[in-house]
Formats: sequence, structure tokens, C-alpha cells
Amino acid sequence: MIYIKSTLVGIVLLFIATVVYIICVGYLALRNFTPPPGVEVSFVVGSIFNRPSYWVIGLAAFVLGFYWEFRRA
Repeated sequence: MIYIKSTLVGIVLLFIATVVYIICVGYLALRNFTPPPGVEVSFVVGSIFNRPSYWVIGLAAFVLGFYWEFRRA
């Protein structure tokens, strides 16, 4: 049972880290690259998942959540 609970906590933290990562990357992309006036800006969320930094942060969030819940039991 502890492994199931730990896995669920890890997955929840992975989703939270994904949302925070998408917000931060979007904010930094719009801040660093100012679009010319009159141009519509689009942001492809799928391209974020191809970055190695996303996978490192996602894996770290899952491992931290899993370890945190596993240690508590």
C-alpha cells in the first residue's frame, strides 16, 4: 500500500511541477523575446515537453514526492 500511495504522491507532484514549469517557461519566453507591435504571439505547449530540462525537473519532482511519502510511512 505504501508503494501505491508514494507513486500517487509522486504523480501529483509531477503534474504540479509541469504546470509551474509551463507557466515559468512561457513567462520567460515572452519576457526575453519581445514581439514586434501588431504581431500575434502563439505558444506551442507541446514543444516544452521535448526539452531536457523539463524531463529533469519532472523526474526530480516525482522522485521527491515518492521519497517524501515513502519516508513518512
